[in-house]
Parts: sequence; structure tokens; C-alpha cells
Amino acid sequence: MTNEHTLVVLAAGAATRFGRLKQLTPVGPGGAALLDYSLYDAALAGYSRFVLVIREELRRAFDDHLAPAAAAGLDLRYAYQSLLHPGLVDTPPPGRSQPWGTGHALLAAAGELGGPSGPFALCNADDFYGRGAYAQLISAVRGAEVEAGAMAAEGEGRRALVLTVTYPMGATLSGSGGVSRGFCEVAPPDTLVRLTEGLKMRRSGDRVLGQDVEGRPVDVPLSTPVCTNLWGFVGRKASSDRLGAESVKHTANDAIFLLEGLFEEFLATDPGTDKEYYLSEAMNELIARDLVCVRVVPTDERWLGVTFPDDHGPVADALGAMVRAGVYPEHLWAR
Repeated sequence: MTNEHTLVVLAAGAATRFGRLKQLTPVGPGGAALLDYSLYDAALAGYSRFVLVIREELRRAFDDHLAPAAAAGLDLRYAYQSLLHPGLVDTPPPGRSQPWGTGHALLAAAGELGGPSGPFALCNADDFYGRGAYAQLISAVRGAEVEAGAMAAEGEGRRALVLTVTYPMGATLSGSGGVSRGFCEVAPPDTLVRLTEGLKMRRSGDRVLGQDVEGRPVDVPLSTPVCTNLWGFVGRKASSDRLGAESVKHTANDAIFLLEGLFEEFLATDPGTDKEYYLSEAMNELIARDLVCVRVVPTDERWLGVTFPDDHGPVADALGAMVRAGVYPEHLWAR
């Protein structure tokens, strides 16, 4: 097992519904953004390297905002997500202006993952997951490394091992509009059977209504476990025949290998100007092909998120209460 764990932070979103760069919008009483709380909590949990996936033109804004975190000693790296992805997307399709979604954002970080087979985690920059969730995840990844080693020793190491932290659907909704959530079907005790990307999900009584990526209606209970893009990936290099693909652009981890192969398939479908390569949908496809085994890590930590402008006030109030209770200092990076 390795003692170094990397956290990939997806921070390249355009925040069209929020109206400004919510990744860096102050929300804590000391001016911290949700991104700062993620870095702070993950560092305390044991993550030692941080790879932020951003748009290149925003590098200066991130540098300025994160200067206190860097001065406090955090190992911060950047990866740039864009339409061009050498080796995968050399010529973007005409008329497309936005990158390819969360699955592609992870591929953009592959070159910064620090070694051929190390473990890493992934989260959204604009979600608050709670310190305990990061601690649970890093512990689960360490346990999964032991499991992966045992599987390989017994000749059963064909599938990659991945973990996802889940929250009850009702705890992750916005009162201001519909949100995207990956909801989970779990086989006891902890194996993810299917992950479906739900769009425009909103509460209706004791149910949650929305649609899937194909526009079909979704109707699930409030207690449904959801993945909010807090993932853990167990380190091992993939074999060359996982997808029958011969051209491997990166071999940082089983997950990278497999997701690159699926991304090539996605591009071959001619996705047009707006269809995205969702990480949740890609993981679901890998589960269906029996190429990954995903362990679910339920948490009772509080989740907070800002999708719409009206979400800002309640989230700021919740963080203010945590500061007053001594959970966080007012200024996270003060020495």
C-alpha cells in the first residue's frame, strides 16, 4: 500500500445556473469558498496532493484565491480541461464550445496523478462533503487495496476496484430548482449494481422526481442513496486487454485506462455539440461490462451544495454555525 493519496478536484464547470464562478465564490464567514473547505477537510483526513481540474484561462483567479492554502503548505497542482485532448480529441467537432463533462475532466487529470498505479480520490469543487466523508473514503481505499491484492493473488483481479461515498437523496436536493444526481442501486452489503444519472431532480412530497439522460422519467424515494461525485480509485495498472483496445494514452490507474476506452467509444457515437461524457454513466457502463467492482461507502456526514444563487444563503448559514461551534476556524489557512 502507498501512504500518498491524491485528491482530484473538478473545478472546470461553467456554473451557468449560478451566474458566476461558484468554485471560488466566498460562502464561509471568513471568505472561504466550498473548494477551501474540501481542501481543508481532505488534508486533515490524510490527502497530501491536490490536482485541480480547471479551465486554463482561469489559472490566475485560482492562483490568487488559493495563495493562502499554498502558503500553508498544500501541494496544489493544475490540470486543464478543454475541447482538445491530445491523443483522444485532436480536432473538436464544429460548433461545440464546451468540454466533454465529468468523465473527461478526470481524464484531463491523468498526467498529474503522480505515479503509475497510486490510489486517488475525486470530488466536486462546489460541494461540501463533510470531513468525516473524506476520512471514511481514505480508510475504505486502504482496505480496498488489501482486497485488490488478495484478489490478484487468487487470480480474481480482473475487475478494477472503485469506491463511492453515498448520501440520502433527500439530503442533497436544492429548494431552488432541479439538480443532477447519480442514484444508486446497491446489492447487500455494499456493492453498487447500477448508477443512473438523474437530471432535474427535485422533491415532490416524499418522492424525488426528474429524468435520466435519455429523457425518461425518474421517480425515487428520498432515502435513495446517491453518488455526489466523491469517488475513491484503488491503484493498480490495467492489463492491455480490458476493453480490447490497443492504444492506451495513459496508464495511471485501472480507472483511467477503462475510462479512456469508453471515452473513445463515446466520441465514436458522434455526440454533437452538447452531449456530455458523465463519469456516473461511464462507471455504470463499466459495472454492466463486469470491468469494475464499486463498493458503496454510506456516510451520515452533512452534504451542502450551491447550484442556484438562492442556495448561497442557507449554505453560508450552515457554515457559519459550524464555525461558531468550533468545527472550523473562521480563516481556514491562518497560521
